[in-house]
Amino acid sequence: MESLVTVTIGLIGIISIIKVFLTKSRALKLPIICCINFCIAALIALYIKSPMGAVAAVVYFALSTVSSNAIAHTLGEIDKMDEFEKKR
Repeated sequence: MESLVTVTIGLIGIISIIKVFLTKSRALKLPIICCINFCIAALIALYIKSPMGAVAAVVYFALSTVSSNAIAHTLGEIDKMDEFEKKR
C-alpha cells in the first residue's frame, strides 16, 4: 500500500513537471510549481523512515507553504496589473 502511495505521488509530481514545461503562462505555472513542492515534501516523508526524515519533511513542507503564499501573492499582483492595463 505504501509503495502505491509513493508511486502515485511520484506520478503526480512528474506530470506536474511536464505540465510546467508545456504551459506558456507564468500565472498558470505558479500553482503547478506549488503542487511539485508539496509532492516533494510528501516523498521525503515517505522515503526517509527516521525521525530526521520526518523533521526534513516538516521543514520542507513549511518552507514550501511559505513559497505557496508567495505564489498566491504574486498571482494577486498579476491580477492587479491586468486590471490596471485594462483601464488604460
